[in-house]
Amino acid sequence: MVVTLKDTIHSIVEDYRCNAFLKTRCVVIFFRIANYLACRSRLTLLLGAPVILLYIFICDWLMGIEIPVKTQIGKGLTLYHGTGLVINGYCVMGDYCVVRHGVTIGNTIRPDGTNSGVPVIGDRVEFGAHSIALGDIRIGDGARIGAGAVLLCNVPDGAVAVGVPARVMTGGQQQ
Repeated sequence: MVVTLKDTIHSIVEDYRCNAFLKTRCVVIFFRIANYLACRSRLTLLLGAPVILLYIFICDWLMGIEIPVKTQIGKGLTLYHGTGLVINGYCVMGDYCVVRHGVTIGNTIRPDGTNSGVPVIGDRVEFGAHSIALGDIRIGDGARIGAGAVLLCNVPDGAVAVGVPARVMTGGQQQ
């Protein structure tokens, strides 16, 4: 994955616009800079290593916001609080997604000990506080994941997933 400077600047502008609080603005801007340095080329990765390590130290270790630097996240990422947030580095997230505190997006361990895939998340997806999305699933555009939901299945575009394990609701009807 090659990240361009133009796309990075555009993402920073959109991220800044979408985040109302100083803490989350700083986190998403810092992520974009570290992401650019890590994904652009081996030279930028090498030269940007001090910035990337500072990002990891501050955001991951001190603030408890784990978004690996090579994660593919579209523009307009909105974080609310962010504390306890974990996003798997292989996850792909679309544009204008909203992620609240305590959210986990990751893989599962299969019975044979191998890792499953990770979620692919569409555009304008909203995650409620402490929601969990695990495994090789697709979350469609405009979907909403309710607070505390444990999502283990695909969610179609515009649907809502609630509960443990999550039940998918479309148009007010459970699927």
